[in-house]
Amino acid sequence: MNSFSLRSLFAILLLTVALLPNLRSNDLVNTKDALESTLNRLLDVLHANHSAAPYSVKKDRIIGILDQQFSFDVIIQRSLGRNWSKLNDSQKNQVYTLITDLILQSYTQELQDGPRPELSFYKPKVITSSKIEIESIVLLAESKINISYRLANIKDRGWQVYDILVEGISMVSNYRKQFDEHFLKKSASDLIDLLKTKLQGA
Repeated sequence: MNSFSLRSLFAILLLTVALLPNLRSNDLVNTKDALESTLNRLLDVLHANHSAAPYSVKKDRIIGILDQQFSFDVIIQRSLGRNWSKLNDSQKNQVYTLITDLILQSYTQELQDGPRPELSFYKPKVITSSKIEIESIVLLAESKINISYRLANIKDRGWQVYDILVEGISMVSNYRKQFDEHFLKKSASDLIDLLKTKLQGA
């Protein structure tokens, strides 16, 4: 490699290092703070007056809070992967609503049961220039759960959660595996019936 190439490579590396702090500093701190605020507002709703009201009663408020930083449409389409194209528009709307309810019910149920949990968030990790991961610890009574939120900088939305990892297991990947197995032998209509059954039993 000649000296010009070495200088060029060194200049590129310096530029990369110079750009990264901008992504890691104010923007990422603000994103972490916003996510932390969103989840604490969620806990305020779930534990208001120590109410044991079911998810269905608090649904609109919960969705209103989480919609600000959770892109459920992205989460669901990524979970279905190539199977998303097998649904017509009506089926997509039904699947979107059913999966959103399933995700929120299972997620909020854990946070609502028992005393209000304590949340701790770590410094965001940069995955790419448009993707980050924010790790957190949820203290529930005597148990500790590691939850990581993967966010993408989505056009016209800002930093949005597109996947959640619980103890290192990706929710999107887990759902996608199940959906892939489902569509090997069954249809979109069967999926809707299955989701309705799961939701009734949740």
